[in-house]
Amino acid sequence: MKVLKKGREQKGWTKKVACTGKGNGGGGCGAKLLVSAEDLYKTFHSSYDGCTEVFTTFACPLCGVETDIENAPYQVQEKLLPKKEYLEKKQKEAAT
Repeated sequence: MKVLKKGREQKGWTKKVACTGKGNGGGGCGAKLLVSAEDLYKTFHSSYDGCTEVFTTFACPLCGVETDIENAPYQVQEKLLPKKEYLEKKQKEAAT
């Protein structure tokens, strides 16, 4: 294989995704985004039978709509992703 042009150094996991609102009622703006592990957090859905599902989610920086991401590698999903509330608190503290 021959390298035609060197790219940037890869630091961690990234994935190209669209803002769709999938898993969160839809309504995404359709923006094409490069999402990294630092952009992700855990969200939960509990049903009446006591089962709780965990989702890997990001919020679009343009419209704020949350989208659940599928097929994130095990290392990313189990990397102790923060809960949404923790991430929001951290962002508010950084803004002040």
